[in-house]
Amino acid sequence: MVHAAHVSRPADGSAVPRVGFVVSKAVGNAVVRTRTKRVLRHVIAAELGAVPADVDLVVRANPPLAGAPTPRVREDLRRQLHQALSRLR
Repeated sequence: MVHAAHVSRPADGSAVPRVGFVVSKAVGNAVVRTRTKRVLRHVIAAELGAVPADVDLVVRANPPLAGAPTPRVREDLRRQLHQALSRLR
């Protein structure tokens, strides 16, 4: 699940979008949670170009994400990111 919010940033042009990840113990043990965060960071890095600089994102991992293949995670994240950004407009 992706949540997005507009935030105020300095007007000096150095602003970049920020991303936070929430991976609870419901997703799995520490190894599984860490792997899930790594996959999410990898996938979201490729999508940051489409995110305005004045937006903060929170990506929350649900338990089924832990065993999902990376291409499926990528497609789900793209879809949810698009939905979250369209709600901001």
